[in-house]
Amino acid sequence: MQPTGITTPKPDVNAEPKVPYPHRVGFSEPHRHGILLGHERGCTALAAWVPTVVPRRARKPVFLVAEALVSNARKHTRSGDPGGTVRVVVDVNPFLVGVAVTDNGPRGDTVIPYPRLGDPRQAPLPGLHLVDHLAVYWEWSWAWKGAGAGPLTVRAVVENP
Repeated sequence: MQPTGITTPKPDVNAEPKVPYPHRVGFSEPHRHGILLGHERGCTALAAWVPTVVPRRARKPVFLVAEALVSNARKHTRSGDPGGTVRVVVDVNPFLVGVAVTDNGPRGDTVIPYPRLGDPRQAPLPGLHLVDHLAVYWEWSWAWKGAGAGPLTVRAVVENP
């Protein structure tokens, strides 16, 4: 029996469970590595992870490309909202490193953002201009949910010298 005037707080049944981010994504292929990042700004976890999966000479360009794509995903999509995530997958091959960044899809109250270079004079090598400069190739694709756009994946290929 509890003393009078003291109540035990009831658990919030609608609260989402706390998932610790970042966490690695496993693949059966030895050349493929992944990490799932939360919605928080900053790329400390990405900076710590890239050197563990990318060869030394390709680390800096791969990190810069991944950082730009993660930053764009958080800025322009639901990945930047509380509870949002960004998935980064790296494929390491002898001559190339593929980087794929997948967001949580567009926000419901905005125009659907799609990757485009825009005006390069706005800032020195912002976002996709940096990706375009460092990658030998890049592309994007959407997953469709019914009649609307779902998660967007941007893929870039960087040289592995």
